[in-house]
Amino acid sequence: MPDIRKFPDYFRAYHWSDKHALYGYPPDTFGDFEWIASLERRFEWLRANHAAVGTASLYLIREMIQWGGSQNGVLQKFDERLGETHLYALMADVMARIGDPAGAIEAALQIPGMGLTYASKLLRFIAPEHYGALDSRVRGAIEKRLPSADIPKIYDGNANSMINGYVAFTRYLARLRHELDKGAIARPDCRLKVGTSSSGWRAADIEMALFRWAESGEA
Repeated sequence: MPDIRKFPDYFRAYHWSDKHALYGYPPDTFGDFEWIASLERRFEWLRANHAAVGTASLYLIREMIQWGGSQNGVLQKFDERLGETHLYALMADVMARIGDPAGAIEAALQIPGMGLTYASKLLRFIAPEHYGALDSRVRGAIEKRLPSADIPKIYDGNANSMINGYVAFTRYLARLRHELDKGAIARPDCRLKVGTSSSGWRAADIEMALFRWAESGEA
């Protein structure tokens, strides 16, 4: 396990700027996290109102993909395959299963063009209290440096492997939050919502700290 005493420093050092300037946003850095905060606020509204307004918010999902940098042509795949599916029904399934990590990631993986990285980003924005994004940086660092995380090697394209791996990741985030609570290590105050646990960390915040830890190369 990384040194959880360093998590506030990792969180403060988080930096993400892929494609930000192209879409008119500054880099996501502590403590404004401008684009992250904007996406979280609008996905929270969508979660609360998607049934009443009858929309899956195509453009919000596209923006989330753009925020992530659309590696490997995810946005193009998303756009090209929309004609083959009913996005509202797929998003309704994600929302209906959001309380169950296995069901939520299984449903998110059905969104056109999305593999594990972007399906988990979607869950991260819909329910940041409980979910974090699992991208290649964090996956690679965990595989090499954190055998104690008990996250199995994930094989992209294999649905069971992706689902089981992501569920294990959510359990690991919960374990880290328990340790942060136990150590009274508070999440640094910033523009993002505070979590419901005693330390104020949400799963998404812990994942952001892990992202910076992964970049740092520290054990």
